[in-house]
Amino acid sequence: MAKKQGTSSSKSKKQRESLKEEKKSEGVASKLSKQQEALKEGRFSRKAIERKLGEYRRILTLTRRPTREEFSTIAKVAALGIILIGAVGFLIYLAMVQVPASLSANNTTQATANTSTSSEQTVIQQINNATANSTVTSATKTTNTTAQSIAS
Repeated sequence: MAKKQGTSSSKSKKQRESLKEEKKSEGVASKLSKQQEALKEGRFSRKAIERKLGEYRRILTLTRRPTREEFSTIAKVAALGIILIGAVGFLIYLAMVQVPASLSANNTTQATANTSTSSEQTVIQQINNATANSTVTSATKTTNTTAQSIAS
């Protein structure tokens, strides 16, 4: 292939590709060396703290104060998110606390109805037994008093 006119390249394509690869490998090596330096320095060394503060400073220089419209939009979205999360939390509360309580109340009511009929039967039985016992006891007393009066 013939070279295009107007472009002069002193390096061949292979040389340019090898230079690109070298730059990439240097970039990776420099990144690794920075990470390794950070590990060697420790978390709270002076250099690590200065580096982190430099990152924060860079971010703060890029930021700007929001306009009134941007702020109101952000506030609305945040309020909507808080309300949505609160509603979901309330629904979970209802599902976990109120629904089982109402179901157990219905079961208790049904069990109480069944228990009340059996307890009513028990009370009726006790009354009948007491009446029968008192009748037997009074009959025994009457017999004893009759026998004593005859004996006297």
